[in-house]
Amino acid sequence: MNEVEFRNWLANKGVNKKVLGDTISRLKRIERELENCDIDEQYHTDKCEYLLKIFLEMGNNDEMKKYPNIKLPIGKYYMSTYRLALKKYIEFSDDVTLNS
Repeated sequence: MNEVEFRNWLANKGVNKKVLGDTISRLKRIERELENCDIDEQYHTDKCEYLLKIFLEMGNNDEMKKYPNIKLPIGKYYMSTYRLALKKYIEFSDDVTLNS
C-alpha cells in the first residue's frame, strides 16, 4: 500500500485525522490478515474486485472461508468499515492512475 501518498490524498479530501488513521489501519490489517496480500498488487490485478468480494455480506461468504485463521470481526457490522476502507483506496488508486 502506498501509505504516504494515500494519507496525503485523504487529508486533501478533508478527511479528519482520526478517520484517516482508522482507514489506514484497516487496510494494513487486511494486508496482514489475508496472508500478507498487497493491496496495490490486487488493484493492478483486478482493481481489488476479489478483495471487495471477500468482504461482501460482512465476510459471511465462501471467499472468506478460504482464510480459516483470519482474525477479523466476520459477521459483525464492523466488517463494512473494511470494505469502505478498500473502496477509498481504490478511489485513490484510480485518481493516481488517471493523473499520471
